[in-house]
Amino acid sequence: MGANTTIKSNELRVQDITTILKKYKWSISLFTILAALLSYTYLYFTPSMYNSYAIIKVKPNIKTQSGELINNTISSTKSKDVTEEISLLQTYKINNQALSDININIQYFVDDGYKEVEIYKDIPIEITGINILDPEVKGKKLTLTPNDKGFTLNYFHSYKEKIQQAMFGSQLFTLGDTGILNYGEEIKNNYLSLTVNQLSKIDKPIHFIINGEQREVFENIIKDRLEITQLQKDTSLIKINYQDTIADRAQLYVDALAKSFVTYSIDSKNRQLNRTSDFIVEELTNIKKELKESEEQLEDYQVSKSFVEPSDQAKLYIQKLGDIEIQHAENKLKKKLVTNLIGFVENNSNLDAIAPSLSKLDDQSTLALITKLQDNQLLEEELSTEYTNEYPKLQSVRRQIENIRTKIASNLKSLRQDIDYENNSLTQRKQSYESKMRVLPSKERQLINIKRNYEVKSRMYEYLLKKKAESNIIQLATFSDYQIIDQAYNSYEPVNKKRSLILLLSTLLGLIFGSILALIRNKGNASIQDKEDIEKLTSLPIYGTIPFSKQKKYQLEVQSQAKSPFAESFRTLRTNLQFSKKENVATTILLTSTIAGEGKTTTAANLATILDMARYKTVVINLDLRKPTLHKFFAVDNSIGVSTYLNGNHNVKEVIRATEFANLDIITSGPIPADPSELILSKRLPALFESLKEMYDYIVVDSAPIGIVTDTKTIMKHTDLNLIILREDYAKKEFIGTLEEMIAKYEFENVGLILNASKEQAGEYGYGYGYEYK
Repeated sequence: MGANTTIKSNELRVQDITTILKKYKWSISLFTILAALLSYTYLYFTPSMYNSYAIIKVKPNIKTQSGELINNTISSTKSKDVTEEISLLQTYKINNQALSDININIQYFVDDGYKEVEIYKDIPIEITGINILDPEVKGKKLTLTPNDKGFTLNYFHSYKEKIQQAMFGSQLFTLGDTGILNYGEEIKNNYLSLTVNQLSKIDKPIHFIINGEQREVFENIIKDRLEITQLQKDTSLIKINYQDTIADRAQLYVDALAKSFVTYSIDSKNRQLNRTSDFIVEELTNIKKELKESEEQLEDYQVSKSFVEPSDQAKLYIQKLGDIEIQHAENKLKKKLVTNLIGFVENNSNLDAIAPSLSKLDDQSTLALITKLQDNQLLEEELSTEYTNEYPKLQSVRRQIENIRTKIASNLKSLRQDIDYENNSLTQRKQSYESKMRVLPSKERQLINIKRNYEVKSRMYEYLLKKKAESNIIQLATFSDYQIIDQAYNSYEPVNKKRSLILLLSTLLGLIFGSILALIRNKGNASIQDKEDIEKLTSLPIYGTIPFSKQKKYQLEVQSQAKSPFAESFRTLRTNLQFSKKENVATTILLTSTIAGEGKTTTAANLATILDMARYKTVVINLDLRKPTLHKFFAVDNSIGVSTYLNGNHNVKEVIRATEFANLDIITSGPIPADPSELILSKRLPALFESLKEMYDYIVVDSAPIGIVTDTKTIMKHTDLNLIILREDYAKKEFIGTLEEMIAKYEFENVGLILNASKEQAGEYGYGYGYEYK
């Protein structure tokens, strides 16, 4: 191996990713299983939500309108802005009636496995007479537990509350010991008073939550579940969506809300019409009473005076004065109606509703103004959808609308003045006829007054009855501005029905997260993780991979466990070394490591042993003069060895020791010298190798770590093959770069690598010892 070794690209390949994921398979599996369990737990305890919806149509502004009552209900269609209606449907005022229909002030639950499910129908108890004394009880889930004598009422703290109390010292809600309670009797404590009525047999605990008043229910529950939207842009259709854990309750609520909205529209329109109707009813009551009194007075007079028929002149006066009184009464009713209409206009109310009333007044000019107003309102709506408020034509149309409203109000006020003028004229005519009646005989004049009074009251009564009927027809013909197109619909399929998909996606996310974390961990791991890490970092040949193995210190496992994966890996290493051996020439193999603790001595001892087992004449030399342990593997004395040879105290034959293996000898390090580096530089070291090559097939050298001391660099000049041990999850990746630089600097040749303690290989290999070099 020359100095031209290069570091391989650090790009991440698909096979690299596969290797990394395989390495971290257990942590990835853990994240995947954990995500699936969390998702399943969440889905199990989360109740299914059901959606119900209805479609409401907002009637467009009327474009054309006739003076006829029936025709007033017919109009051209055009879409209108529904923003106001959407906002109105989201108010408590409209939702209040719907809340009364579904009764969600109290919710009931029963146990189902490890969770609680809400029940809405066939509830075995009914709670009445609720009086909240302390608001803290609202929203708390109370538990009714039946027994033979009655029931008990308790509050059980959730795990969340207990954790909060333990961590933050928060005060726990306590209902107190209520003892045995009876159905149908009032229960009262510091928080509330109520009565529990039994409707059917109770065989298991029932939990219930008191949500409070309807406004609180709307704000805390309904508001978040209610969604009001425009069905499509530029349409007058509104969609009411409501979600609930109870499918039937969701449908009931949407249906009730839609009907409440339509009813509100009709009530708003009839509010002005009711004023006129109430006035007519009040007048009818008074006239009916006066008519009866007048009838009785006329009858009594005719009987007492024996005077039945007035003269022709008297009849004429009666008819004229009756007509005047009738006209005066009609004007009184018209004036009342006009006054109501003026208020209607000045309050900027929708003028569509007053057209029927104006038709009764026969005020065609005002009806024409209303038609013109509606045309301008439609034009305003068209312009406002395309332009901003600064658009000149839009501003002009709005000024015209305001002017027309002012003209309508002015017309109605003029009409009221005309009615006043006509009433003054009628009063003068009445006075004229009354003066003419004074020339009549006393008895006849008295009869005329009585009969005139009767005739007026009778005709007024008939007139008011007619007007009441007309008013009723108008009210019956009053339609809501809103129409329910689609009644509340519920498919009874949960909105969150894709539970299997959610579980699958959660599991997949757990798998992805675990995989990403594995890649991050691998990238952030500075240690060599496997053989692929080495291959990515260098082109140096890898002669062998030794599996991780738990064993005792200083044990030759290739001999004690000859058929183990550990022993097989050394046989593979032996085979690989044979390819580099020159025939009939001894091979010197040096084993070192980047730092202490990577297993070079153990590898050297087992490698020498496996060569012996193949009947190669082998000698193993301990040139680690600072921290020698090789002699302990073979249980030989270390009193003499390399150090005593190099300082000239012994010759080669004297330091060679036999082992228990027939073809394996050992030269121990000898006593630890004071100057190991100087001894290694001795001229006797090359002579030692030359002598040994004549005696052995393989010379295995155990040396000090190359990254710590310089001794090994000196020895590598005299060896045929230099093997550097890299321990998995221990040796740093940066050592590879340092090693490459060292090889290039010192021009080392025939350098190879051995990966030690690999967890990817069969078996386990390891030992617990380390070095300290000073």
